[in-house]
Amino acid sequence: MFSMGTPETPIDVCPQYPEAVDTAKRASIAGFGAQGASHPLRDIIQRSREILLALGFDEIENRTILPEKDVFRQYGPEAPVILDRAFYLARLPRPDIGLSREKIERIQRLIGNVDIKRLQSILRSYKRGKIESDDFVEVLVDRLSIGEAVAVEMLEKIFPEFRKLNPVATDLTLRSHMTGTWYHTLAALQEQRALPLALFAVGPRYRNEQKEDATHLCVHHSASVVVMDRDMTLERGKQVAVEILKRFGFADVRFEIKKATANYYAPGQEQEVFAEYGGKWYEIADLGIYSPDSLANFGIRFPVFNVGFGMERLLMVLNGHADIRELVFPQFHRRGFTDEEIAAALFPIDRPSTAGGMQIAKAIESAAYRYRNEIGPCSVSAWHDGAWDVRLVETEDGKRLVGPAGFNRIGVKNGRIVAAANPGGVKAGLDVMQALSLRAAAMIETAPPAADSVLFQVKIVKNLSDVNLRLPAAVREHIEGSKKQITVSGPVFLTVEAGKARREA
Repeated sequence: MFSMGTPETPIDVCPQYPEAVDTAKRASIAGFGAQGASHPLRDIIQRSREILLALGFDEIENRTILPEKDVFRQYGPEAPVILDRAFYLARLPRPDIGLSREKIERIQRLIGNVDIKRLQSILRSYKRGKIESDDFVEVLVDRLSIGEAVAVEMLEKIFPEFRKLNPVATDLTLRSHMTGTWYHTLAALQEQRALPLALFAVGPRYRNEQKEDATHLCVHHSASVVVMDRDMTLERGKQVAVEILKRFGFADVRFEIKKATANYYAPGQEQEVFAEYGGKWYEIADLGIYSPDSLANFGIRFPVFNVGFGMERLLMVLNGHADIRELVFPQFHRRGFTDEEIAAALFPIDRPSTAGGMQIAKAIESAAYRYRNEIGPCSVSAWHDGAWDVRLVETEDGKRLVGPAGFNRIGVKNGRIVAAANPGGVKAGLDVMQALSLRAAAMIETAPPAADSVLFQVKIVKNLSDVNLRLPAAVREHIEGSKKQITVSGPVFLTVEAGKARREA
């Protein structure tokens, strides 16, 4: 028999699919994260490929589109029930377009003097399939020497036949089971390769489910394995299944005979596979020996074992996830966020776009901390160059240069965002003064050329936006949905005055 390979480390539990969060912390020079995040479904598909290749299986691409007669050859009398779950394909017919006198006159008004015989030839070639749909407009442009916009306008206004096409059903179906496509592959390879033939294919299956729910999707993925050999038995196949599942990290495996066997399996030769993971048992796969009758319908002469693993099902078990929709399509579902993710998601609304602007922001922040205890009225210099003089100002008697809330740090604890001197929890990437300094510097950087001065002033803050911070909508919805609070209120009383620098005479 084929080689079983060498033992490997069991698969790790797949991580949750992280929400894309636009943060300054992750931003690279190109504006993207330094390392993108892969989708967990693709991760487990890749892991299944690695396991099966290591065990000695050859990877195959099976057909995706099958005529319905193949389903009858596979299932026999059971086929109509199976086809009820299949997606049928339809095609748009090529329109038979005639050129009436009225149409010719309209074309000539639109285009001018055009070669009508050449246009008729183009339309006939398109009808006969000699011109691909993707190339049709390009052919009109090239052969009639007209502009692309004119060609599109002609099709839209003069040939409504293109807009009135209705799909015509065919007898072609998208595969609902990987099994149906294995027959063609096995029939083709039984004369080309030596036995045993050990193959696998990973790909989508399409099922016309009545509805998509927590455990059903219309499109899901299978890692399907076949072994064809002269003396292939169910017991040998079960050993294969056990070894594969061990590589995925399942500690124990058991089998149960199905009471109702699918027609493409030999009677009594189909079993359900249950695997233990984390102290619980899960139905993981289905396996069996193909029926000699269905094999004979495709001219296959040798016994064939098959086992199929649903990738989404494996992912749900290994992830401990209850809803397949949220796992596969997280972009359409609200998800939870950790304190670390919430803290990383906080980012400034306004910030300078130049290195000089960032230097001004840093100077404002530094001056605020250095002179925080100055009592008004007072004015301290934060930045001076050939363009701007930037100062922090307090005009009221007895008031400190900056209010106490201006030096709050921002932390996230148990889903709450808090601005305080010592907020605890996970620290955000920006504190209040850093965020406000970025906004002040951005205002100075973007001041109109005619402006002689810029005034930035913050008194009492109540919201994140007051301190120049925001959250992605999904994160905010999570916080509000969890009935957590965002508490950043307090007296800041920061005034930044910037004036155009005076040049020495």
